[in-house]
Amino acid sequence: MNQLGGPVMITVEGHDRSRTRAICTLLHGNEPSGLKAVHRWLRSGGTPAVNIVCFIISVKAALTEELYKHRILPGQRDMNRCFSPPYDDYNGAIAEHMLALIDSYQPECMIDIHNTSGRSPAFGVATHEDPAHEALISLFTSHLIITDLTLGAIMEMSNSVMPVVTVECGGAGDVRSDELAVDGLARYLYEEHVMRLPHDGIQIDLYRHPVRLELHPNSQIEFADMAIPDVDLTIRNNLEEHNFGTAPEGTHIGWLGEHCGARILRVRNAAERDVFSTFFRLEGRKLLTARPLKLFMITGNKSIALSDCLLYASFEREHTIVHS
Repeated sequence: MNQLGGPVMITVEGHDRSRTRAICTLLHGNEPSGLKAVHRWLRSGGTPAVNIVCFIISVKAALTEELYKHRILPGQRDMNRCFSPPYDDYNGAIAEHMLALIDSYQPECMIDIHNTSGRSPAFGVATHEDPAHEALISLFTSHLIITDLTLGAIMEMSNSVMPVVTVECGGAGDVRSDELAVDGLARYLYEEHVMRLPHDGIQIDLYRHPVRLELHPNSQIEFADMAIPDVDLTIRNNLEEHNFGTAPEGTHIGWLGEHCGARILRVRNAAERDVFSTFFRLEGRKLLTARPLKLFMITGNKSIALSDCLLYASFEREHTIVHS
C-alpha cells in the first residue's frame, strides 16, 4: 500500500491477448478483501486466461491514520458515487479518468469487489437481470440483488457489451470474506469463459429493487440497547444480526427521540418517491418493519449511516433460479 501511494492501474497480459477483463477494488478505503486477493494473485505470478486491467483506488484513504480505517478521506465524496457527472472534484476527476481508461481497454466484463458495511454474508449486486450478470456473480456467491437505484456507482455503467457487477464479500476483517474474494477472483482470472453458467444445478437466490433507509445528515444517532431520549434515533446494537437474514414484520430497528419525528427518515425508490410506509412503520417511538423484509448492508458505523444510509431493504426472496 505504501509503495502504491495513491490510485493505480495495473495491467497483466493473459494467455489470450485478444480479450481483456477488468477488476476494480478498494473504492472504499476500509474494504480490503478485494485488494488482499489481488495482492495474493500478483505475488503468485500466475498468468490469467485473458488480459487483466486492475484498478486499486482509495489507497490514500486506506493509509490514513490506522490502516483501513477510513471509507473516504474526510470532506470527500464517496468514491463509488462519483461515476456520473459532474466530475468537478478530486474523486470525480479520478472516476472520469478511470472511465476513460476502461473505454480505451474495452474489457469484456468488470467486477467491483467490496466488503459490506457491517457483518454480513456475501452477495452480489447488478443493474441487469440476465445470464451474463448472473454468471459473474456466481463466481463468488449465490445471492444476487438486482437494483434500479442510481447513485453514481461504477456498476451503473454496465451494459450488454460490458457487464459490470459488484461483489460484496462480507464484513471487512473477516477471514471468510478474504478467502471468498481469493477463490472468486481465481475463477474470474483463470476460467476461459466467465459470462456463461456452465455449472450443473447452480442456484441463484434473486432479490429485486432494494430501497435505502436514509437519515437526515444532521441527525444525532447512537447505537444502544435501549432508547436514548436526547438523540434523534437510537439504533439497536444488534441490528447487524439481520444482515441478509429474514426480518419478520415488526422487527425492531430502533427508537426515535422524544422530540423527533419520522421527518429524519427517508426511504426512496428508483423514482425518488418516499416509500417509507411500504417498508417501515412507527409504533409509538419504536421504528419497526412493516412487512417481512430482507435487510442488507446494515452498518454499525455512525458516519456511514449519516453520510450514506443505515441499511438497504427488499421484499423477501422473489424466486430462485436453477441453471442446469
